Amino acid sequence: MSDPGAVLDPAGNEARGYKGCADPKTDPFDCFAKSDLHIEVDYQPADRYWTFQWIETGIFLALSGLLAGFCAWWLRRRTA
Repeated sequence: MSDPGAVLDPAGNEARGYKGCADPKTDPFDCFAKSDLHIEVDYQPADRYWTFQWIETGIFLALSGLLAGFCAWWLRRRTA
């Protein structure tokens, strides 16, 4: 999930300051509910979870194989 973006009004414009529920005396949840402000968040759907897991596993296996090969080469070079 991405970091929360800016506070947006119903038209999609960024709301700042008091209009953006930044007043410390105001409960931000009430302000959001009453003013119809929202925050857009990007996320990956749940059905992509295992796809990302397999991609990550492949990357780590490839990197560990490269590191093991480098270590074997380095040790043979130092002992010869």
